[in-house]
Amino acid sequence: MTARWFRRAFCGVNMAVKISGVLKDGAGKPVVNCAIELRARRTSPTVVAHVVATCVTDNNGAYVIEAEPGYYEVALHCNGWQPTRVGDIDVAPTDAPGTLNAFLNAPKDGDLRPEVMKRFEEMVAQAQQSAGAAAGNAQQTAQDVAAAATARDDAQRFAEKARQDATVTAEDRKATAEDVTSTGANAAAAGQSAQDAAGYARAAEQAKNDIDAALTGTLKMANHLSEIAAAGERHNRSPGIIWG
Repeated sequence: MTARWFRRAFCGVNMAVKISGVLKDGAGKPVVNCAIELRARRTSPTVVAHVVATCVTDNNGAYVIEAEPGYYEVALHCNGWQPTRVGDIDVAPTDAPGTLNAFLNAPKDGDLRPEVMKRFEEMVAQAQQSAGAAAGNAQQTAQDVAAAATARDDAQRFAEKARQDATVTAEDRKATAEDVTSTGANAAAAGQSAQDAAGYARAAEQAKNDIDAALTGTLKMANHLSEIAAAGERHNRSPGIIWG
């Protein structure tokens, strides 16, 4: 039941409403002998649905309709043409008399929703919009969480890689230190060997010198003995020398 019918029931009024005026064309001339038809769209307290009421304009285009409260479809049947639907009117028992134009232009029940209903519909629309925004935020949050988890996994992987690299580097440094120590020991041994070789060379040189000196003395002694032997033999061959 609509708001206007609430008002009708509350007021307890059930009386016809006068709809009157002059039917004119676009040039402002009266439309004469035109049938105005009111077809009930639904059953009201006094009118059954689909019942048609007809009023014909006079020679001045004037019309007068005593309309029972109800919801009507309005059609015009002029100059032998088929009826033309021009709109709907909602006649309430509390309505003031007016022209057909005024009733056709009047807001309908769909436009006369209570302010509470309008506010409710606005709240529903706002809630739907907020729900859509919340769903979007939830999806974005899920994406952010996934990205954070990926970043965490990457950080853990990088940290493990850095730890492994640090371990390898420490082992390399230890090996390098051992190599340096071994190289130092080898260098020291090589230095000692060089010193020993130099000593051996000096001893060999001294032995050579000693051998040369001994050989020179022996040669001198041999020459001296040769000279003595030669002198003795010359003496033996000399005449007039008597040995005894």
